[in-house]
Amino acid sequence: MELGRAIRERRSIRQYEEREIPQDILREVIDLALWAPSGMNRQDWEIVVVQGEMRDRLLEVVSRSQEHILPHLQELFSEKIIKISLQVFKNLGGAPAVILVYVPESRREIQPSADPKGRYHQEFDRFNRLLSAAALIQNLLLAAYEKGLGTCWMTGPKYMEEEINALLGMEGRELVSIIPIGFPNQAPPAPPRKKDVVHWIGGATS
Repeated sequence: MELGRAIRERRSIRQYEEREIPQDILREVIDLALWAPSGMNRQDWEIVVVQGEMRDRLLEVVSRSQEHILPHLQELFSEKIIKISLQVFKNLGGAPAVILVYVPESRREIQPSADPKGRYHQEFDRFNRLLSAAALIQNLLLAAYEKGLGTCWMTGPKYMEEEINALLGMEGRELVSIIPIGFPNQAPPAPPRKKDVVHWIGGATS
């Protein structure tokens, strides 16, 4: 599949078919994700793939993040969209597998008196790790789409991070996001792209 097509046609999927993903396809998607660029080439990330009974136990924990994410949704969306968005928190869309992306925990207290350079210095490791993990996730979403799979990049479950980490034995790591993955059972329309977000400074613009 041509890359431009994959970028434009990929959608967040919130409903999945009731069939398992062939293990070789799932492994290939994850391998492609791992080829993402990373800050200082540290590759400071970990991937956890959850299936079977543990997926059901994870779902029970994730479902409790609904009440925390709801206020954010109410600020942005209509009741119809909120209902659709919350459904994936209730059952992960029926996805047979869930991928969790982690980075090493490196939170620091930011000193209010620090100047911009000082604040960035204090957050340097975490900033680089989060950006690197985001690049890995984008690779994963596109690789999954190319293989006929759907995904949904979820950050709301981070509200239940302590409980999720305890369930999976991932203490000492920071959860970046969870991604349900499976064969899509819907074809959502493309949301419009925002305009006036690109600024050309100097040089030719045409």
